[in-house]
Amino acid sequence: MIGDIAKLVQSKVPAVFDLDEIQQKYPTDYNESMNTVLSQECLKYNRMLLIMNRQLIQIQQALVGAVVMDEALEAIGSSLFDN
Repeated sequence: MIGDIAKLVQSKVPAVFDLDEIQQKYPTDYNESMNTVLSQECLKYNRMLLIMNRQLIQIQQALVGAVVMDEALEAIGSSLFDN
């Protein structure tokens, strides 16, 4: 059940942003400070997406016994189960 929920959530995780494309379209410039903020936020968002994806894969592997279930994975599984 938790594995199915993890697969569902993983399927809905969006792809990471192409930072090169964003920086070409919105170059960092002294006069356009929001472009710098956009680049920084996209970088942070990409890190979050990669961590989410990795942990969702790990919880699925832990449920079948391929990796060790640690406290962090157990907390993720409980959170997925509790909604």
